[in-house]
Amino acid sequence: MGQALPITLALLVIGGLTIVPSLNLTFSSVKNSRMLEEGIKGTYAAEAGVEDALWSLANGVSPSSQLSDNINGTQVNIQTVDKGLYTIYFGELIEPGEHMDYLDVTGNITWDAGADAYKYTITVTWQAESGTPPIKLEEVGARIPVGFTYQALSAANFTENLSTDEPDETLGSQGAYLLNWEIDPPYPQITETEPVQTQTFYIDGTGNLEDYYAWVLVNREDIGAVGEITGNAYRITATAVCLETNRTTAKIVAEAMIGGGETYITSWQINN
Repeated sequence: MGQALPITLALLVIGGLTIVPSLNLTFSSVKNSRMLEEGIKGTYAAEAGVEDALWSLANGVSPSSQLSDNINGTQVNIQTVDKGLYTIYFGELIEPGEHMDYLDVTGNITWDAGADAYKYTITVTWQAESGTPPIKLEEVGARIPVGFTYQALSAANFTENLSTDEPDETLGSQGAYLLNWEIDPPYPQITETEPVQTQTFYIDGTGNLEDYYAWVLVNREDIGAVGEITGNAYRITATAVCLETNRTTAKIVAEAMIGGGETYITSWQINN
């Protein structure tokens, strides 16, 4: 077997000029295959780095700058940046206004047997100090659970709603619908004497009643968007470096927020 390769090559050389591109293609394929394998292993290792940082943040531990053990022959370096307090509005991390604590937003889902559907109620509650001027609400919305859809015209069934119009519906990247009501002037107000406003509607579907949240947007810059989910936001970058070649085989940049005892990942980018 040891002599088969030289003999084959000699015959191919005699055969003509196609030998060079054929060999280059073969070597290129091997190289690409090797790089692909390194990329897959690097991605797996980088994911472990992000997960390690998220676990540390969720448990009140300072994240490591490097995994203690090498994975798949790679060293994983980790950079964690604390971006400060953020809230989730329309599926995005938004830096809240100085006085976002003037309002509290909650969402609740209950089964309504009479309607044969789930009733979703968003409640906005006044929390500002006494003497604060009325706060006008421009938008109200919610992310509903995966597997559920908004029941058309259902918001009109609740005359006390902030809006009885139909919402704008957007299908998020994780398969859940985002519903948002843009309210026309004159904007409804929440005040010290009228401290609660609601938006109620029905949703249809099957699945787990989880990973849902609500938000409002007000016309004061010092309040801005107020979401049901608020916490510290972080940007985590995990870089996998092949120990044999010292080449970066994968990098993952994740945006996440830790709040209310939960971890929310809003962005996950993989670069090989």
